[in-house]
Amino acid sequence: MALVHFGLYRDLFIRYLREQYVIAEVFLMNSNQPPGTPDLTGVRVVEVGGDFVVFSQAGSAGAGLYVVPLDKILLVEL
Repeated sequence: MALVHFGLYRDLFIRYLREQYVIAEVFLMNSNQPPGTPDLTGVRVVEVGGDFVVFSQAGSAGAGLYVVPLDKILLVEL
């Protein structure tokens, strides 16, 4: 099993969590969306784990939580 280091990306998501950024778009690997279409839009980070991030829809109180492995995130647009 290969060791994967998520330090830089994980640190960015921790910053987004602390500052409560609204992330405009998140694109994921192996998506079911048409090419060029984001998987998540208008989300905030609510938790950062060792190798995953939990997003929720901005303005929604806990509804629609999305747990995403860090190694599946291709692009984040603020």
